Order: sequence, then structure tokens, then C-alpha cells
Amino acid sequence: MEEEPTKDYGISNQAFENARFVSLLKNLKYFLIGRNSELLSFEQIRKGFGLYKQSYLGILAVPVENIVGSFDRYKDFDKYFLPKKNHLQRRWAHIHNLIAKDVILPPVLLYKVSGIYFVVDGHHRVSVSKKMGVRFIDAEVIEFLTDATITSDMDPKDIFLQIEREKFLNVTGLKKNRPDIKTRITSPGQYDFLLGQINKLMVQLNENKKDKEKLITFEEASLIWYDKIYLPAIEIIKSYGILEKFPNRTKTDLYVWINEHKRYLSLKYGREVVIKFAANDIVLRYNKNIFRKIKLKIINLKYRIGKYFSAPK
Repeated sequence: MEEEPTKDYGISNQAFENARFVSLLKNLKYFLIGRNSELLSFEQIRKGFGLYKQSYLGILAVPVENIVGSFDRYKDFDKYFLPKKNHLQRRWAHIHNLIAKDVILPPVLLYKVSGIYFVVDGHHRVSVSKKMGVRFIDAEVIEFLTDATITSDMDPKDIFLQIEREKFLNVTGLKKNRPDIKTRITSPGQYDFLLGQINKLMVQLNENKKDKEKLITFEEASLIWYDKIYLPAIEIIKSYGILEKFPNRTKTDLYVWINEHKRYLSLKYGREVVIKFAANDIVLRYNKNIFRKIKLKIINLKYRIGKYFSAPK
């Protein structure tokens, strides 16, 4: 653990004040663009991916830039590990003074998940190291095993979308039954739409089933949905060239969008419309309405600006 300081350090205190000021500016920037500037919470990631299997890796030299989260102090530091609260000053300045004097400090304790690390013990050491441009830090590392691919330059939103995708694949059984599945969504909450479709399909299939003793399970319905509904709809999306008009969206995004439009058209006309009709209607609306094109360009521009500001500087 880090030793409590017994006196103040002029230069180190100035470094802390500078770090706090930079943190305030960054927090303001993130507030203005509606983004979250907090560190990643290990508990959120652990629960989201269902992380339980561990492996002790020993003492390693860990790239400081890959340390992006905390076990329990993600509210004390921002996503750049800059201090957010004044009460951190004494210890932070003490650690800064020791590192400036090349004093060798004990290894920090980190949890590793894919390509990123979470601090369990040594938050001040990591914070100061990042502020001083230290490239590597000695750390005792425990890895939590996962198939997910997470890197330090990923936006937190993309990580949580991965969590939603992982849950969807596990609940439906598609992860094991269709290991080459390519579903990917860019807006939070849309996997619930897919789960709703599968549940509705399961209910309909079981209502029409003559043998009520052998009802279709959710996993079986998921396979039918994927093979007989989702994949054919994706082929329709490809054939209409819709994806080319929305370069920042995925096939699954458009699948959800077209199905929602299909529901709207069904209510409008008072009868069930087919997916091809909904896809064709979207293409016609896009091609005829110049204002929709302008709106789309603005949306895509905002998307690029958001990605630029969310990238670590």
C-alpha cells in the first residue's frame, strides 16, 4: 500500500493541481458532447461478461496506457486516470515526489480482462505514472478469462454493446449452435428487440404445434429465427443496397430498423406487410427526399465527431 505523506511537496502539489485542472476541462468536454468520462468499473465488466475463471500471471511490466479501469475507485479518477477529487492530493503528491526521485515502488495489483487492466491496489501510482508519461509499471496481475476482444482504445459504449451481444448469444444458444454468427448492433438496447422477436416466434410455433408435450424451446426457436427469418432478411438488405446508404450502421442495425418500419407500415395499412415491402419503401423514401439525405449526412457527421472526441488524446 502507498505510504501516507508526512509533508507537502511544492512541485508535486503543482503537478496535482495541473492534473485536476486538466481533468475538469476533459469532464466539461465530455459533458458537452453527452459522454461519460468515468473509469470503467470492473464489477460491471465482470457481471456483463460473466467472468469467473481466473489465472495468476505473476509480476509483469504492464503498459500504463492499457490500464483503463478500477475495481472500486472508478469515481475518484476520470477515464485518463486524472484525479477528480481534492482529498486525493496528499497521497498523490507524495507518490509523484517518489517517482520523480526514481524511488522504486512496490508493484500495483491489477485485474486483466482481454487487453485491458483494472486497478485493485495502487490507484495513485497508476495516476501519477500516466501523468508523468511512464510507459510501463510493475504489476501483480490476475487475469479473468474471456473470449471477448477488448482494447484500451475502445469506447466504453462499444464494450457494453459487446456485453449485450454476449448475453444475446448465450441466452439464445446461437454462440454454440451458430459459432460463425455475425450479428452486431451499434445502438444500446436493440438486442432486446431481437429477443422479443424470437420469443414471439416461439409462442406462435407452440400454439400451432399439435404435439403439446414436445414444445419448442427458446433455443430451438432462436435457431429457426436465425436460419429462416434473420438470414433471408439480411440477403434482402444486401440486394437493395441499403447498407451502402448508411455506412456507419451494420446489417443487424438495418434489420432492426426495417422490422420497426415494417411494423409501422402494417399499422398504417391495417394488414401485415412483408419485409421486402418495408425495405423497398425505405429505399424509395431515401431516394425521393433530399432532406432525408441531408439529415443522414448530418447524423453521419455527428457520429464521426463523437468518435473523434471520445478517442483518448
